[in-house]
Amino acid sequence: MTHKIRDGISKTLREIFPDCQIFGDKHVGQGLIPSSFFVGLGECSTSPLPNGLTKLRQHVEVIYFPKSQGDYSELWSIAPKALGALEQIPFGEDGLIRGTSRRCTINDGLLHLHAIYHLRLVPREAIELMGELRQIKK
Repeated sequence: MTHKIRDGISKTLREIFPDCQIFGDKHVGQGLIPSSFFVGLGECSTSPLPNGLTKLRQHVEVIYFPKSQGDYSELWSIAPKALGALEQIPFGEDGLIRGTSRRCTINDGLLHLHAIYHLRLVPREAIELMGELRQIKK
């Protein structure tokens, strides 16, 4: 389920930044070609909702690797577009989902973008909560 979030972000970034490479599951090693994004899934939590539903909260961190190190103007020119890309992403065949708590920081010459996506999950099987109660007369 959460891989659809990563795929949706990658697809949106590819549309907005066609010249950038986008990495997801693979570890990025030395020799990374600059002007690329890494989409990483972070903390994931669930909480119960009424009617047996579950709320899933997925934190995502996207890291942008700039063309030239130390050029903060490049990072700040990318930031608004990239944050806009995280606002609403495709979610497989189910339509779109919206990213909340979107923010960005620059750390060690890289742009770090954060967003949180909320999903409502339907239970796989219904659980009978209570059976019938019968009163026995004596």
